[in-house]
Amino acid sequence: MAKNIHLRLILLLAVALGLQFALTARTVRLATGYTLDRLPTELGGQPAVDLPLTPFEVALLAPEGGKILQRRYDVGTQCVWLAAVQSQTDWRVQHPPQICYTAQGWQIEAQGRHTLPDSTLSVQRMIVEKNGSRRLVYYLYTDGRHWTASYFWRIFHALTDRAVRAEVSTWVMMQISTPFASQDDEGRLAAAARFILAPRVQP
Repeated sequence: MAKNIHLRLILLLAVALGLQFALTARTVRLATGYTLDRLPTELGGQPAVDLPLTPFEVALLAPEGGKILQRRYDVGTQCVWLAAVQSQTDWRVQHPPQICYTAQGWQIEAQGRHTLPDSTLSVQRMIVEKNGSRRLVYYLYTDGRHWTASYFWRIFHALTDRAVRAEVSTWVMMQISTPFASQDDEGRLAAAARFILAPRVQP
């Protein structure tokens, strides 16, 4: 499994470098795709709380004009956390969240593609554990036109739009998570995800 992922990433990097070389001299249009402004500031009538970012997080995740947002939504006695990274030209900052969780000492218990109940929206689903605490995590990528749970297809769509449409759009990686102890927690996160991650009209 890990070997296949590494082979895909190597292939993707080779294709990206080839396209970048071929398109270096080509003029491309910068288009507004999906931006952090589209993410809801409330859930279930309760206002969300924007969490402060450290200078390290900003420097690490949002170089070259990118943006990062961390937000908390209160759902009854539990909470749902949102982390979103916006980028237009530097797709590397939107790496799969597994990398950050592993670097912070979390163990990945399970992962795979998951279609939200009562929805056509697919996300990547993870269960992670650290020091006895477990979290359920959903994430996906979008530019407002393409919605994908795959990092590979996120890069593919961006490169194809640049090659075929001569256009570079704003992409956002959205990740939501909640403490995970029972299937009730999954139901709560799925309901929040259908609202938070759903396609939205630009305000």
